[in-house]
Amino acid sequence: MEILTILGSPHDPAVSTILAHQLIKGAQAAANHVMIFDAGHHPLAPVKMDADNHLLPGDAVTERLLDQMVAADLIVFATPMFYYGMSSQMKAVIDHMGERDEQLHSAKQAILIASAPHNDFDPLKSEFKAIFDHLGWKFAGQVLAGKETTPHHLRFYPDLAYELGKSLN
Repeated sequence: MEILTILGSPHDPAVSTILAHQLIKGAQAAANHVMIFDAGHHPLAPVKMDADNHLLPGDAVTERLLDQMVAADLIVFATPMFYYGMSSQMKAVIDHMGERDEQLHSAKQAILIASAPHNDFDPLKSEFKAIFDHLGWKFAGQVLAGKETTPHHLRFYPDLAYELGKSLN
């Protein structure tokens, strides 16, 4: 299976990124091919529109990411939760997906990995559910690390992420 993991945290080290890397290890142990795009440290530019409200193509990095998204069987979105939503770095990725909306409507799967200093992930889950539903993607799992803001106290979440990755085939 072709898996694309999109990292959306500007933190270093980042809880959501650490968990994503654990999922990747599990996915690779199950013989999956994994690609990684770090939007947290290499953010995409905001989308631009023409006078007729059509999305303008992004730069070469954006276009390469969109190509990888179209080619992937499963996409992992890993983001910290900032003010009850995804990071701005992840939001820029989501916004650019509109450039390939028709191509992304396919039998893909998606996973959400998120971290927050609290346990209320409902707003973030709703946001991603709407995106996945719009695209017709199957929700393949989640790791939601509540009350986690530093990588020093991750408790059982890395094991959950690894096992979720290992279950992918």
